[in-house]
Amino acid sequence: MNKPITYIIADDAAIYLELTQQYLKLVPNLECIAACKSAVEANAVLQTQTPDLLILDIEMPELSGIQLAKSLRYSPLIIFISSHTHYAVDAFDVDAIDYLVKPITPERLIKAVEKARTLINMKNTISAKEAFQPDGEEAFFIKDKNAFVKINYADVLYMESLGDFINIFLQQGEKKIALVSLKNIEQQLPASQFIRISRTHIVNKNKITSIDSNTIMLNKIQLQIGKTYNENVQQSVLGNAAIKRFI
Repeated sequence: MNKPITYIIADDAAIYLELTQQYLKLVPNLECIAACKSAVEANAVLQTQTPDLLILDIEMPELSGIQLAKSLRYSPLIIFISSHTHYAVDAFDVDAIDYLVKPITPERLIKAVEKARTLINMKNTISAKEAFQPDGEEAFFIKDKNAFVKINYADVLYMESLGDFINIFLQQGEKKIALVSLKNIEQQLPASQFIRISRTHIVNKNKITSIDSNTIMLNKIQLQIGKTYNENVQQSVLGNAAIKRFI
């Protein structure tokens, strides 16, 4: 059996903390390091422990789950749980691998934890050299389980950061995961075809169907343009003359 996934869970609502722990007992090969009643308590544990996974409520007194995630000295996988949907953008901005809305169901939590297990297994079995390999100006290879999978640049809609990983969203709704950071893949992608639009997203410029001052559209998919990336994105996509008319 593989090494257990270690985790810390934090929720200031006792009933949800207990319920989530009960659901987690349904998942094999997990090891709870600590069940905390606040992010402050979890942060104290994290000074001496480095779990594989954090399962965090967002709204907690003194220190929120997102604030805790931003303060960490290393990058565990993070699943956020919240009673509200409007924190989702902030959650994924700190590379959360999933975002669950209360009341959660056991099957939804199990799915999130198994996603974490997949990513951890990838990290343990794939080397950095194997994870992403450019193949000229038209395609690249990623390591997927025991095979190298070729992906044409033309088939990529956009890429999304997951910390040390990226989600690669393809046409026809297909998705792949690669063990490479968004920063590293940005340096290897052809700038003529791809543009970084935020801390968490790179898009295929050829797939952009519309753009305004804050967002781009890839047909029905809407993505936010980061404030610090806005000018560069507008210039890259529209050109100088188009920007003046656009403004």
